[in-house]
Amino acid sequence: MEWRAVSVADVDALAELLGRDEEATVGRRESGPAEARSMLAAPGLDLPSRTWTASGPDGLLGFAALHPAPQPGELRAQLVVAPSPDAPAVTATLLDRLDVWAAHDLPTPDRPVTLYQLPGCFPHDQLLSRGWTVVDSSSRLTVDLDVIRFPEHPAPAVRAARNGTDLRAVHSVLNEAFTDDPEYPHPDFDAFHHAQRRREGYNPDLWLLAELDSVPAGALIARDPVDRAWIAWFGVHPAHRRHGLGAQLLTTAFSLLRARGHRTVGVDVDTHNTGALQAYTSAGMTLLGAADQWRRTYV
Repeated sequence: MEWRAVSVADVDALAELLGRDEEATVGRRESGPAEARSMLAAPGLDLPSRTWTASGPDGLLGFAALHPAPQPGELRAQLVVAPSPDAPAVTATLLDRLDVWAAHDLPTPDRPVTLYQLPGCFPHDQLLSRGWTVVDSSSRLTVDLDVIRFPEHPAPAVRAARNGTDLRAVHSVLNEAFTDDPEYPHPDFDAFHHAQRRREGYNPDLWLLAELDSVPAGALIARDPVDRAWIAWFGVHPAHRRHGLGAQLLTTAFSLLRARGHRTVGVDVDTHNTGALQAYTSAGMTLLGAADQWRRTYV
């Protein structure tokens, strides 16, 4: 067995590892090279020092990484292990490596490390034994842009951000839309914009504003890296909901992304956010599955 850091040349091998893990856990492959590239392009991830892989004659057996989470002061781990005779030992070694990295990188021991895993994942028992707990669930939805029907005319309330003032308005609306969400970090604009610029597929032309009586009332941020279009942020101000703005934002984003050559669009959303799930499914998106959010602190 060979142990080493990952490199961008490993995208196809990592995609194959993801597929084997998904096939064993949920019975089908959902990820491909686009998802693997996105993992390696996570903001703040240093590939030489904060990734580790195990490989055998038939390819990668496991992968781990650690990088800053969207929430300030928190870290996000990645862990993928495919079934094999060596899987228990691979999992243990990768979790050991995550522990070492977290001890060095966490600003204070009480700050959490989070990790997403499919329900029934192979590392489940080892995660529990090391103090990880499941705290939430995230659902993934997708839409086929060649199948859904688009409105004949553009959404009158929605437009793309035109300048810095509009970008700030998008940020402000999202802050208001997520005001009751304890997981949303509510960063100031400069910190928020800096984080978005570091994400793969950042494009200010895909920052959308919905207005009601000329007042910013809804916002959406999409990303379109190669082979993968994504809804990154989406929200409507609490005072302006139930006016159809969410549907207009989503259909506008879908139309823009299809014009840019994409055929599917995906999104991850809190499984317990029934309002958001309803908005996405009403716009034509379908549920692929869910992932558990695990968390650990080191105090």
